[in-house]
Amino acid sequence: MLSLKGIEKIYSTGSVSVRALDGITFSIREGERVSIIGPSGCGKSTLLHILGLLDVPTGGSLMLDGTDVSTLNETELAQFRGRKIGFIFQSFFLIPSMDAISNVALPMMFYDVPAAERLQKAQKMLGRLGMGDRLHHVPSELSGGQRQRVAIARALVNEPTLLLADEPTGNLDSRSGEEVLKIFDELSAEGKTIVIVTHDPSIAKKSPRVIRLKDGKIEKDERKK
Repeated sequence: MLSLKGIEKIYSTGSVSVRALDGITFSIREGERVSIIGPSGCGKSTLLHILGLLDVPTGGSLMLDGTDVSTLNETELAQFRGRKIGFIFQSFFLIPSMDAISNVALPMMFYDVPAAERLQKAQKMLGRLGMGDRLHHVPSELSGGQRQRVAIARALVNEPTLLLADEPTGNLDSRSGEEVLKIFDELSAEGKTIVIVTHDPSIAKKSPRVIRLKDGKIEKDERKK
């Protein structure tokens, strides 16, 4: 479902070049749950941005759901990203002035989904994540765990092929973090393809597969037996 071959990323500033990724090659099957882990500066964030089609590699190829993304122009890439990838971030990135249901409905506006259908789907998704009684609360009226549930609902509402989570429990207390990881367990059981980027070994070990990065390279790629 997802295949990277020889992915490189080099950042240049004047005469200085930094190789953030150096020959990254791996594939992810549909329905897999994978954690990508490593210390600060190992290339995790750069890899996440490339997986999420937010950045382009300096070299190598990326196939997502049978499509070579390097063949897409910027408009096609934005459409493809919106349809195929759901993002969950450490900082939630909810719009402060919009209530929960409006935040979740927002991504559907870009695909001409009628307003009534947007609200219906958003309400259903929030209800599924235990937020049915918080539909009209703005982010400041929600706890960290509740905000992350809204963010997960927003990521899922367009039924993406791939779910990318960047330190999804990083801003949560331990109880809320466990609740979010339980949601990932449920999504995995339903066959969702999930990639979690984290520095926390306790989060990573909950995934059946862990890819460890070091200095822009894959140090280990381990599957639980």
